[in-house]
Amino acid sequence: MAPMKRVRPADNEEGDDSQQSDVISVETAQTNLRQDTRKKARLSYDVSSAESSDQSSDDEEAVEEQESSFRTQQQNSGSLGNTPADNGILESVTCSNFMCHNYLEVPLGPLINFIIGHNGSGKSAILTAITICLGGKATATNRGQSLKSFIKEGTDTATLSVKIKNKGDSSYQSEVYGDSIIVERHFARSGTSNFRLKSATGRLISTRKADLEEICDYFALQIDNPMNVLTQDMARQFLSNSTPQDKYKFFMKGTQLEHLDGDYLQIEQSIDRIDQDLAKSLADVGAYEEEARKAKHTLELSEKHDTLREKIRRLGWQMAWAQVEEMEQRVADTDDELAKITEDIAVAEQKTKTCTDDFNTADAGFRNASGQVEEHQAALAPHASLKDQAKQKNEKAKKEAMDLQLEQRKIKASMKSTEGSIKRGESDIAEEHRRLEEINGGSNARRLVELDEKRSQLSDAKARLNEHDNGLTRFQEERRHASDDLEKSKEPIPKQRQEVQKCEERLNRLIRDKGKQEGAYSAGLPRLLRAIREEGGFQQIPIGPIGYHVRLKKPAWSSILEKSFGGMLNTFIVTSKSDQTRLSQMMTRFQCQYPIVIGNNGRVDITNHEPDPQFETILKALEIDEDLVRKQLIINQAIEQTILIDTRHRFSYGWGGGLVSTFVPPWTGQPRMKTDVEYQVK
Repeated sequence: MAPMKRVRPADNEEGDDSQQSDVISVETAQTNLRQDTRKKARLSYDVSSAESSDQSSDDEEAVEEQESSFRTQQQNSGSLGNTPADNGILESVTCSNFMCHNYLEVPLGPLINFIIGHNGSGKSAILTAITICLGGKATATNRGQSLKSFIKEGTDTATLSVKIKNKGDSSYQSEVYGDSIIVERHFARSGTSNFRLKSATGRLISTRKADLEEICDYFALQIDNPMNVLTQDMARQFLSNSTPQDKYKFFMKGTQLEHLDGDYLQIEQSIDRIDQDLAKSLADVGAYEEEARKAKHTLELSEKHDTLREKIRRLGWQMAWAQVEEMEQRVADTDDELAKITEDIAVAEQKTKTCTDDFNTADAGFRNASGQVEEHQAALAPHASLKDQAKQKNEKAKKEAMDLQLEQRKIKASMKSTEGSIKRGESDIAEEHRRLEEINGGSNARRLVELDEKRSQLSDAKARLNEHDNGLTRFQEERRHASDDLEKSKEPIPKQRQEVQKCEERLNRLIRDKGKQEGAYSAGLPRLLRAIREEGGFQQIPIGPIGYHVRLKKPAWSSILEKSFGGMLNTFIVTSKSDQTRLSQMMTRFQCQYPIVIGNNGRVDITNHEPDPQFETILKALEIDEDLVRKQLIINQAIEQTILIDTRHRFSYGWGGGLVSTFVPPWTGQPRMKTDVEYQVK
């Protein structure tokens, strides 16, 4: 049953629209039901009673003419067939995470629509979605006490959308909304709820519920009217338990006679208040007429004083010109002051220019001096290290010199005592020589020459002995330092041997498991995947683990991405709570536990979230063969926004206040993504 539209009254205008004239005729005929009451309300006043009776007769004649016109148009429209209206028709209903539906879009025909299906398949959910989306309360549907009860299990938000046809001459603000009006309602388990009114192109027009109510009133979309929306519970109650009184109330509510009766009562009360105000105003008419007469007399007296007014007008002109002359004098004085100030400004600007030049010269000198200072500081940097090395060598040389001086003092003391002994020995020898010469003659002279040669050989031998002693001390010090360096170099050798052993074991394991991606997962995974493929009870076959559906285009990022994704690569994806429960039971049966997330098949738009194309993101470095996997990595890992940079100096700017870098340790486990094994072997 097409809803009857409520048209706003026109100010004595005759329209060509047959539908509009039909509605006006029906409403005018209905208003005649209360005509006697309006007459009774006006009998209490004697004023304008004749006019009321004449107008009443005119209304009756107009009603009869409109009724005859309405019957004629109804007969003509019946012969033309069932033609859909140009506006006010629901074109489609869309539900997301609503009741039992994950996502449902129902296109509706322009006339009668029949929706069939098994019990519990969600037929009534479509009618409930229409009621709630168009502003109805949750309790009016007899399906729940609040909006939270309509949200699908496993989700936190729900979205409803109703598309209303908006064409023809009687469309609602077609220049704003276009050929269709899209009404959306979003609500969450937290209790938040909001409306969105959009145009045919999807542009947001309003979020006010008052605008939605205005649209529903304009198209007569009466959600609370059982003749428009009749729920199962209300129909069952009406057919089985209704009394004649209930049926009459249903008739009054469905035909809007109850609402119309209330409108008439409100109109009668307004008319009574207007009549009372009119009676009070009539009592004040005499006083207003007396005031008007006095004002007229005053006007006549004022018109007799035209000469006085003319004089006042001339004086006003003179006063105006006097003010003009005074202002001109002030302007002249101001111009003189302005000229002086302009000259002062020119002088000040000249001084400013001179000072600016001096400042620029001084600033250039300062920058040159600063540059030279920086250059000298840069040149002094290597000399500072040389200075430290020279200082260390100097201290070392001082220490060696002190040791040598000490040794020299000892040697000098020894030499002094030796020289005294030598002198005494020489004097004894000389005395003995003289004695021997006296005894032996010339043979003693030869012996003295041989003795001098032996003494020179003895001095040379002592000098070589001192040199050998000094060299021995230095060699012993160098040997001690070499021993310490040897001990220090031996310390990291066991640790490096352990690391080499671990790397060799990992390399052998990678070579052994090369081409077998299952090696990164538990032993029961192949049996679990085979059971999932053979199981027929899933609404949609689970996808996982995620690492099976991800191929790395550039293996250079293998270790970093494996570590960053962590347990996400082991995750399975399902699309419903029942599939999650079933898959969890299968994992328990095969002793193969992995994380499970619930996704949906909706589209994720990342057009406005990706960084500059010059940067490579994780999304660009991966090749993903499942859309659900791609969507979960975008939601949980932000792969479309995470940038991969091989060297830090390439990163010329940062987001959110600067660059923040974090060390990512290498991945030591089995590779879980495709093309990882070759890179890890390298």
